[in-house]
Amino acid sequence: MFNSIKILKFIDKCIGPVCLKIFQKENLKKPINIDTPETILVIRPGGLGDALLLLPVLKAVSKKIKHLKIDILCEPRNQQAFQTVSFINKILFYTNPFDLFGAYKKKYDLIIDTEQSHYLSAIITRFLRADLKAGFKVNKRQKMYDISIPYHHDVYEARMFWNLIFQTLNINESFAWDFPYFKNLKTNLLPGIAGNKYICLFPGASIEEKLWPEKRWAKTVDHIVKTGYYCILLGGQKEITQIKTILNFCKTKKIINMCNKLTIPETTRILQKASLLISTDSSILHLGVLADAPTISLFGSGTEIKWVPQGEKHKVINKNLECSPCTKFGTIPPCPNKNACMLQITTKDVVECLSGFNEVGV
Repeated sequence: MFNSIKILKFIDKCIGPVCLKIFQKENLKKPINIDTPETILVIRPGGLGDALLLLPVLKAVSKKIKHLKIDILCEPRNQQAFQTVSFINKILFYTNPFDLFGAYKKKYDLIIDTEQSHYLSAIITRFLRADLKAGFKVNKRQKMYDISIPYHHDVYEARMFWNLIFQTLNINESFAWDFPYFKNLKTNLLPGIAGNKYICLFPGASIEEKLWPEKRWAKTVDHIVKTGYYCILLGGQKEITQIKTILNFCKTKKIINMCNKLTIPETTRILQKASLLISTDSSILHLGVLADAPTISLFGSGTEIKWVPQGEKHKVINKNLECSPCTKFGTIPPCPNKNACMLQITTKDVVECLSGFNEVGV
């Protein structure tokens, strides 16, 4: 999967700007009436985090327009986000020629490209057939749409998706949470701690600059266990070695290692019952938010105002160094300060933040 992602990004970088120069600008059309569309294709490339933050908007639209069928054109790596909900009609892959041809044959009432910066999704949008096409006004991609709105780095990502889709549909409503978002999963995945409270920890990240030292995770685990809670360690294949290191540093045995043992729906189920999630700036953090779990997030290079969960039950630890945030459109430059933004976060910082949660009672 990693190689295919690199190939897609290479193609995007080389071919995208050329295609933009070839195509003429779409003619501006008026926003459609919300009673009109029956079929919408939403394009969502990229990783799991963005896909998850799109779900609140799609649920709101599906409730607003009762007869609407929402299809998703996505990548295989983020499909599980859309498999966990009931308001998606069909999942298509834009890496699959047959799915692309099927989307072209269908002709939608509306196509919305939610990609923030890359070109391929905008080009695909232009080739597909629809009465109206919309996307973000970034990198001259607005040429490929009928309607486009500016993309802002200082707006929470879920709200940014909301603005794009609701403005296109001409719906004047502000962003609002509407839990639950996921299908009801009844499987008991943690039979060994039935009746006991637990806190989930996700130490992984998509890039090294967002990681926090394993020894500090271990000290955090030991502190939590002393308060009477179990600790559940979450992760995928990428986090196996990292979590083994954390376990070796831990003094307690009151830990359940669920690394690389769960699907996204199963992880969701565990988070729905958790007292708290402690996480880096990651897709699992957003999954916790949509599972309605309280969170503590550790931020450094990432843009807090764009990615930190919203609401009183969510706390962030961020040293706010002069050099951070340095992320733009998901890209972080080489760090000249040896990841100081994350390394300056101490175990004491996390423990003090824990004390702010009455339920946890630390």
